[in-house]
Amino acid sequence: MNMSPTNQTPNFYALLIGIDCYMPNRLPNGNEIKSLSGCVRDISNVEAFLKETWKIPENHILKLTATGSGSTQPLEPPDRLPTYVNMVAKFRELTAIANKGDQVYIHYSGHGARAKTNYPKIKGANGVDETLVPTDIGKPEAQHLRDLELAQLLKEMVDKGLVVTLVLD
Repeated sequence: MNMSPTNQTPNFYALLIGIDCYMPNRLPNGNEIKSLSGCVRDISNVEAFLKETWKIPENHILKLTATGSGSTQPLEPPDRLPTYVNMVAKFRELTAIANKGDQVYIHYSGHGARAKTNYPKIKGANGVDETLVPTDIGKPEAQHLRDLELAQLLKEMVDKGLVVTLVLD
């Protein structure tokens, strides 16, 4: 049996989310969410650093991106887009695959927003939720990833004993 150390860090996991393309970018209230540039590049640079410098295995890195293509549709297939459903699913997947004591790095690069609260019993009738804005926020069925939901997803990780670092850019 070979007991020599490897160049990999097996107890490190990452969730990387980058959104350049917001589609459609007109919200039901008439406001516009402008597409960005550089968010997906930032996530790609973080991914390259994790793989090349820290030797994190590819199967320890979960990634959702919406690359701007000069149109209103991102280049990625639907299952790789940072929609609300996909983001929540990746948080839960990461929580499921990591073990107690593992380090988890989460990096979100995209729009944040404020929206009328979905939690008036907690925040009051005129409360506001801080949110991460998914790529498809302009679609009627789309929804923000709200602060209390994000807090719950992070709490589930911490309760499992994961060491979590969160970057919101």
